[in-house]
Amino acid sequence: DNYSYKKPADSMSGSPPHKKRHRESIRESVEESVKNVGRDVVIAQLQLELDHLKDEQETYYSSSECAIDGFKGIPDHGFPAGHVKERIIQNHELDNRPRLNTSSYVNVVSEPEEREVALMGLEVNLADASVYPASVELHDKVVNMIAELWNCPPPAQGGNFSGSGTVGSTEACLLAGLAHKFRWRQWYQTKHGLTHEQVMGVVPNIVISTCYQAAWEKLFRYFDVIPKFVVPTLANKMAIDANMIRDFVDDKTMAVVGILGNHYNGAYDPIWDMDKVVSEINAEKGYQVGIHVDGASGGFIAPFQDNVPAFDFRLTNVLSMSAS
Repeated sequence: DNYSYKKPADSMSGSPPHKKRHRESIRESVEESVKNVGRDVVIAQLQLELDHLKDEQETYYSSSECAIDGFKGIPDHGFPAGHVKERIIQNHELDNRPRLNTSSYVNVVSEPEEREVALMGLEVNLADASVYPASVELHDKVVNMIAELWNCPPPAQGGNFSGSGTVGSTEACLLAGLAHKFRWRQWYQTKHGLTHEQVMGVVPNIVISTCYQAAWEKLFRYFDVIPKFVVPTLANKMAIDANMIRDFVDDKTMAVVGILGNHYNGAYDPIWDMDKVVSEINAEKGYQVGIHVDGASGGFIAPFQDNVPAFDFRLTNVLSMSAS
């Protein structure tokens, strides 16, 4: 069972020096492995390497990877890019058809140029403005355009509007929720003469239709906010009755949410009427409750529709909006 290596005659006589060094390195590595783990183990390892190299030359369906049952851990070897893509495609085939999706706020149709630009974004990190200043400037321009579309008052100090691109509708709703929570907390602390530690222990609530999107569940659960649900009726076409919010608002209410197009039937909550009711409540009770407009469905549609009353920053109490 002694292991020996015999160089074939003139096998490297015509090879460039760097190839000779590479082969010598491989031979030394094999000999070292044999000393450490034994000849049989090394042969088994080399066989696995050869099988892997063979699979890389095969199509996915003729490779051994095709028989692997699902993803149960990080594989010993990487898969060829084409094989990985095929596995993802197979997995995606079990999803619903994208064009039949009318409720989860994703693009189901896109132009080739749109996809190309989206791929460019994979290599840009907007968190690092020093490396990607042009991309950050483009981001700010887009925020400014949307702010003007929604009739946001110009910043008092000039410059860019206050807003942010987010990873989907969820992050947009969460950021808006935090803004309302911090604003309410400062007001509540002053009103009741509390210390910072005391007010941190007070849990606010938010008034919202039961037609809310799933993003708000995260706000309720992770950001310590109690939801107060207003139930819309079929008679009102699944939009809430603005007067109903009177029964829910108190001094712990950090915001009222108006849904500009729920994902059941696309109905708009009457934000224009909700604004009037909130103004009356604030004036009567000394509150400063604001409104967030969740425009995940209608935020980019309502501005171009005829005969839609004011639903955006033209209203006194609308302090934040989101769309996707």
